[in-house]
Amino acid sequence: MKNFFKFSFFIHAVFLVNGCFAEEPFSLTFETKESEHFVFKARKEEFFLAQYALETLESAYQEIGQTLEVFPKEKIPVEIYATPETFSLGTTLAKEIIEKSGTVGVCKFGKLMILSPEQLPYGYRWLDTLSHEYLHFLIELKSRSSCPLWLHEGIAKYLETRWRFKNPSYLTPGNRTELVQALKDEKLISFSKMEPSLVYLKDQNEIRLAFSQTSHAVYFMEHLKRKAIPKILEELGRTKTKDEAFKSIFKLSLKEFEEAWKEFLKKEDLAVAPGALRDQLNIKASGDELEEITGADSRGLIRLGDRMLLNKSQDAALILYEKALKLEPSNPVALTRAARLCLEQGKKNMGLEYLGKCVKENPNYCPAYLALAEEMILAKNWPEALKLAKEANGINPFNPRIQEMFIFLATK
Repeated sequence: MKNFFKFSFFIHAVFLVNGCFAEEPFSLTFETKESEHFVFKARKEEFFLAQYALETLESAYQEIGQTLEVFPKEKIPVEIYATPETFSLGTTLAKEIIEKSGTVGVCKFGKLMILSPEQLPYGYRWLDTLSHEYLHFLIELKSRSSCPLWLHEGIAKYLETRWRFKNPSYLTPGNRTELVQALKDEKLISFSKMEPSLVYLKDQNEIRLAFSQTSHAVYFMEHLKRKAIPKILEELGRTKTKDEAFKSIFKLSLKEFEEAWKEFLKKEDLAVAPGALRDQLNIKASGDELEEITGADSRGLIRLGDRMLLNKSQDAALILYEKALKLEPSNPVALTRAARLCLEQGKKNMGLEYLGKCVKENPNYCPAYLALAEEMILAKNWPEALKLAKEANGINPFNPRIQEMFIFLATK
């Protein structure tokens, strides 16, 4: 493995540019900050992210290390790229693939690389993404590069929030709803189709579904056997074939395991959340929430409600937002708009209820965390306000209001 990482790092140090080899153009512009186990590198403009990134990764080092039973001794490089173009060069992934697949993080060449959250209009769970890519690093070490791709991604997705949750939060309500629908429509993706990489699936809908499937399959593994994850990774690194490893740990071949998981999924009876936000990462997104993250069923009602607000008809606007919520009870845009209007009208309990439901059903939607944090500041509930601001920062740290909150709350 050490030889693999050394060789990979060497080939990363040069790029074929205009027909000739050139030195990597980013290292000279990167600023560096080190923690006990990681080396963070970014441009000056992104360097403020170092504190949050290193705290997250050190937490992941301990929490995930205990789960997988592996603790790397050498410091691991972590790089944040400012644009899709530099991210493409650094990862050697074609820009078209990055845009189509929504790829924002890669573990390659013995380092962790992510795209700056500033490049997406809504941000993304960039700290969880760092944890996800670190998991890929550990899985490679633990399995001796013998882990099948679907399981690689499934474990990384299943455990990516372990750094902040003792019990993994691996299926958002929106993704869970999509998984239930795919099962009902008999549109699950076979594990073999996910090779050699999820980025080569048809589109983001397939990629997102693949993540939901594989992470739930890892949950099934944990259901079958205690400490299933480290055990299967160790066995994959020891045995000659993947089938042998699965038979040794689960008494099932790979094909039999996949069929057993499907039967388990059918019996799970997972809850759905109509209208909940699915994990969609669109680098080219315009930032129009109604068009890009709101379902067609409720879009017209929300838009009409916005027009009522412009005409200062608050009661009519609230009626329309609530009609949209009858169609899609977990819609984040309708919930946040209704909440803000209720709070403005003095209906505090109802407004807080809407915001609480929004963050529960849409844990990757930054505006709801910010709105709720503002209310906690007004109520002088400093610990809860700080907790919510940290959640927002894990999605969109370039929002200046979040950093203002941190400065203000530091004095409380």
